[in-house]
Amino acid sequence: MRLACFIAAAALLPAAGETPPIPAPANWRQETFNFPLAFAPSIPYEGTEHVRFAPGWGQFAADTGFSYVFLWSLKSKPVTTEDLEDYLEAYFAGLMKGVAPARELKTPNTPTAAALHPMTPVPGWSQAYGVQVRTWNAFSKGEPLLLHGEISQRDCGGDRMQIFFAFSKAKRDHAIWQPLRKAREATQCPAAGS
Repeated sequence: MRLACFIAAAALLPAAGETPPIPAPANWRQETFNFPLAFAPSIPYEGTEHVRFAPGWGQFAADTGFSYVFLWSLKSKPVTTEDLEDYLEAYFAGLMKGVAPARELKTPNTPTAAALHPMTPVPGWSQAYGVQVRTWNAFSKGEPLLLHGEISQRDCGGDRMQIFFAFSKAKRDHAIWQPLRKAREATQCPAAGS
């Protein structure tokens, strides 16, 4: 069983010599998923999600809990602000409902809601938004959860695009946002044909 888990985990890591899609410190846990996402199949993209969790992500009582970034590396498709709100609602509602049974949590009647607003442009990205997501925390005790976030989007040439997400319980002026933004700054568009 351990060997199977190790092989499955190794399959999620970049190949030797390959640059990780989100350069981040080695102590940031990483995961990779293919679209359609199992927990949010209604998000209509083709591509890959790369996730990096800041240390302390699971310390949900702390204001820096739930601090992480994820990158959608996708086949290009038009996306609007309303699309992103809908996709985030599907993403977090599906994520929490997917985790709840293993933790023996009953799904509360807490709706998931996302609200985006324009934000100061981010160098290297064509669009940027601030966001708040209200949901519930199935990774803990089912308590209400307010996440503060930033979303950046860009075309990478050919038929590729990227959407970068950063989230935390901490407001966007907290120090935890420095490494989250550094991860975004270090993320590069893939070379043509990759």
